[in-house]
Amino acid sequence: MTLIQLRAFCSVVEQGSFRAAARALDIAQSTLTQAIQSLEVELGVILLNRSHQGISLTALGETFLVRASAIIRDCERATQDMRPLSEEPEGHIALGVTSEPLAEFLLPVLKRFIERFPRVRVHVTSGYAKMLIERIRDGALDFALCPLAPHVSDADLSIERMYRSDAGVIARKGHPQARVTSVRELVECDWVSIRPAGIAGGAENRLLSLFKAEALGPPRIVFTAESLLETLHIVSETDCLTIEPAVLANFKLFSPSLVTIPIREAFDPRDVCLISRRASPLTTVAHELVSMLVSYSRLLRGTSA
Repeated sequence: MTLIQLRAFCSVVEQGSFRAAARALDIAQSTLTQAIQSLEVELGVILLNRSHQGISLTALGETFLVRASAIIRDCERATQDMRPLSEEPEGHIALGVTSEPLAEFLLPVLKRFIERFPRVRVHVTSGYAKMLIERIRDGALDFALCPLAPHVSDADLSIERMYRSDAGVIARKGHPQARVTSVRELVECDWVSIRPAGIAGGAENRLLSLFKAEALGPPRIVFTAESLLETLHIVSETDCLTIEPAVLANFKLFSPSLVTIPIREAFDPRDVCLISRRASPLTTVAHELVSMLVSYSRLLRGTSA
């Protein structure tokens, strides 16, 4: 198995056809076809279904794509680190982030980082924790900043816990229940949640857990949304409530229209963590960005751990 074969396979999947992949790689289509055929022979499996409608991945092809993509990205990271130390650092970093670290400390650090490393391109992917962790595992992300429950620990991941994340009930300014102090006074309210519901630590899970702990029955979830932006837009324009990091309502983007309702009941604990793939060392520049993020978060929170 060679990198040429892996790149050929990944390019065909990415481009959607052998012809487009051959153009993207600047090689003859026959050479590309031969590379993938020899890969399938070596593995003893069919990776791609070919038909007049185009190509599609087999079940084994989907599994192999994750591995192949991770290998290619690891090779690219290794190449970045082998550039002479006398050269100005360059390359790219792919990181994932959820709403709280994005709003609280990522942007100030990124500003300083790009001033120090102007030839390094940083790509930021936002999303929920489960999706970001999947992208770390398949090699698409170098690392991610997202909340995890205290007990979560995976052998293939390096998890550094940075600080405790405090959730809150978010409402529009002027909401009739904005000053209540107990979730029991919110039983009749409508709620909006980010999909999907099965995310560990996600808004809907924490909401369900809170209502269950207080023996209130199920909350009335009337909207689900695909992203934080959609969720907060619905909250700002209606009387719906949501659960998100309490700190969000204090930031200038949201503070003109949103408030945190000061309920006394506690939510399930979550820690904002820095997560990377244990088997894939960070590049020099990615490690530098991680060090800056950890240092700034400790300064911001007044912690030394």
